Amino acid sequence: MRRRLRRRRWKKNPVFANADTGLHERTVAFCDAGTLSIRTRRAAALLVYIWNRPTERGFTTSLLRWIRLLEHDKDLRARFDLSWQAMLAELDSVPLFADTGLPARYALLPEAVRRIFQRLLPSAREESDTARLFTAVFSTPTAVERFIQLDDPTFARLARILWPRSGLSAVPHVADDIRQSLSLLATRVAGRGVTAAVRQRGSTRNVDASPFYQFVFVTQTFLQSTEQSRENSVPLRIWLDAVHACRREMIQVRLHMEEAGVSTTLVFDLSSMDASLDRMQLLASTIAGDSLQSMHPVRQLLNTLVAGRLEDTQLGPLIRQNLNLLARKTVERTGHSGEHYIALSRREYWQMWLAALGGGLLTVFTAALKLKVMEGELPLFVQGFLIGTDYAISFVLLQIFGLALATKQPSMTGAALAGIVRENRGVSRWSKIADIAARISRTQLAAALGNVVAVCLGAIAFEQLWHRIFLHSYLPTAMAKRVYETLHPFTSGTGIDAAITGVILWAAGVIGGWCENFAVYNRIPAAIAQHPLGQKIGARRMQRLANWFENNIAAWSTSIVLGYMLGFFPEIAHFFGLPLDVRHVTLNTGMLALSAARYGVASFGHNWFYFAVAGIGLTFVLNLGVSFAIASVTALQAYNVRHDERVKILKYLARQVLRHPLRFILPLEKDQPPVVTSATEPVKSET
Repeated sequence: MRRRLRRRRWKKNPVFANADTGLHERTVAFCDAGTLSIRTRRAAALLVYIWNRPTERGFTTSLLRWIRLLEHDKDLRARFDLSWQAMLAELDSVPLFADTGLPARYALLPEAVRRIFQRLLPSAREESDTARLFTAVFSTPTAVERFIQLDDPTFARLARILWPRSGLSAVPHVADDIRQSLSLLATRVAGRGVTAAVRQRGSTRNVDASPFYQFVFVTQTFLQSTEQSRENSVPLRIWLDAVHACRREMIQVRLHMEEAGVSTTLVFDLSSMDASLDRMQLLASTIAGDSLQSMHPVRQLLNTLVAGRLEDTQLGPLIRQNLNLLARKTVERTGHSGEHYIALSRREYWQMWLAALGGGLLTVFTAALKLKVMEGELPLFVQGFLIGTDYAISFVLLQIFGLALATKQPSMTGAALAGIVRENRGVSRWSKIADIAARISRTQLAAALGNVVAVCLGAIAFEQLWHRIFLHSYLPTAMAKRVYETLHPFTSGTGIDAAITGVILWAAGVIGGWCENFAVYNRIPAAIAQHPLGQKIGARRMQRLANWFENNIAAWSTSIVLGYMLGFFPEIAHFFGLPLDVRHVTLNTGMLALSAARYGVASFGHNWFYFAVAGIGLTFVLNLGVSFAIASVTALQAYNVRHDERVKILKYLARQVLRHPLRFILPLEKDQPPVVTSATEPVKSET
């Protein structure tokens, strides 16, 4: 019976209906404040008391108690409204609306140092800066998450307390701040939009015809119309048309990146303009639809400002922003080399086999020369330079004769993945990523098998020929033993070394793409074609040289960089006392084949041979898996694909491998059009 009475009392008097003296005292103290400084300080104390409770239940209870307090105490509500509106009338919200959460052109290191120092000693702010209040209240991720996750009924009740019933007309100063913010953001968008880099890649090169230049005037016309009447939706529609014109121009700029190249500054400007236009749309919707019945844009704006204010003070978002910028710059341009490393038809698949067989034969000589250099026990730098030169020359010859090397990642792989991420959503995106993964997998498997078959047969022939000419084996016993010991999958660092090699393969492809982009962005082929030397040897010859340079700069730079990275990395690691090396499936197969050829058929009777073969298989999986995984993550990072969707993509890819394993081994489906295409209309980043 007593339990029933307790339940009835609880139903009549919920927890949030009980009085909280702390809330009442802080509310009264805010109402009694006489200056802006005291009001902002006491408002921050009140909201911090509510928002920074240690538990979720404590926060919810405290917030509902405060809302209920003001809803039922009419006198206190009237005093609070007067003090709150007086504070809003004196606050300066332009920095909050126009700067908070938007990309800033800061160098990473100085801005990181500034934010770390600000943690110890926060920067002084003007008493009238609204961002000061936001920083004090929403200073932790928990407080931000609590605001963003407020349910709609609670948010509506809170809005009725904090926002005047008559809307912006009751606080004209806030409306004026919104207009100033819109003008400021429009000026920034126009300033970035009329730069030479944008105009050269846009639809017009005349400044006065640029939609970014006209955007300033359209924005001013829209703001003047909002001062006269907020009920007319025609000015808003005209202004939105101008926004869409700017976005179409940015699409055009991205399309022309394929031809004119891309720079980090240009990528930043486009990202900044995108974010500024998004912020302007929220501000414009707020000022044009000013009422409690249309709180959706207002809530979106507040969520953006609350989250952005915290990000502006943290180091993690700054690093992620710079990594996103670097990733976007890496994948924005496809490039024009390495396409044969992704076979798009059965004909190209079998052509890869032929190219791989030739690449394997050439690798025999590369591996043989490397083993001789290693046998010499030369100084670290000399040995690294000679091995790197050996690799570089071999890779360049592969490129010249159209041969293939397994797991070598072309510079356009990341851009191909980025094109899929940019142009697709949901299951369509997952399916196309699985398609390109299957194509890369079977193409690289064909390259690996072709390399392995050719390098093994070539090594046997090389050993037999060497023995007949010089009457002794090419490798001494100690070097042969050293080779197969280093390939053991369990007793050596083969797994770690193969994964590191995968990183090097990806990095070399990226550097090759950057070199090509640098040449195109700075119009080096055009400069070669226009060189005065053409007057002596002929303009046609200079044009052919320029075309050759443009078509081969990525492949040659990738080959040379990859060669010297593979050559120098072990020596640098040994210099620092790290037992690290590189493991490439084809090169190490060549070394193993030369070592096994020394013992002849007797090699098949030793366990070390089979362990070394297992190490070669592990090397192939890690070379390809790590390099492709990094390229995929870079593409997803460039377009802010969230972690949960990355997990879904990985699960979908794993299911495809289990359900259709042959698809990743053989070209079973019909020939399809190329995956790599020019950029089309980008969609907004996922946040």
